[in-house]
Amino acid sequence: MGGPLPVLPQRVVGIQGTAGMVHPSIEYMVARTLAAAPIVANSIVRCLGSDRRSLTGDDLSAEVWKDLWPIERRRQREFFCFGMDILLKLDLQGTRRFFNAFFDLEPHYWHGFLSSRLFLPELLFFGFARFSCASNSSRIEIMAKGTVPLVKMANNLVQDRD
Repeated sequence: MGGPLPVLPQRVVGIQGTAGMVHPSIEYMVARTLAAAPIVANSIVRCLGSDRRSLTGDDLSAEVWKDLWPIERRRQREFFCFGMDILLKLDLQGTRRFFNAFFDLEPHYWHGFLSSRLFLPELLFFGFARFSCASNSSRIEIMAKGTVPLVKMANNLVQDRD
């Protein structure tokens, strides 16, 4: 689900699934792709309009990737992957309990989560709010199955630098 982020640096600039824009938890990419199109276009225009006479394809693609995946988006994706790791470990009843708590949240949070408009500070609050809305059995299941993914996410967040 979701697929990995592209390995950088690479010269080919992807969009949609090839750029890792599929939401890892829900497999949805329309909102993120539509939001990314002007970012890619503006980055290309900025690079081509710069005074750099020796602009190479490698330079251009590096700039586009940097604009497409700034640290805020990479952190957001780490959180999404954390959620996906938990979801993949739940059985049918656990998945139902998970989504019952998810949709009990204020619409701002689940709308923002599903449309990739929440960034790490809000996503952390979202996660705590989602956990607090969950049933006790769901909380226990999340703690049991989410500890390793939580440590993995925290490690990846600490290691990721601009």
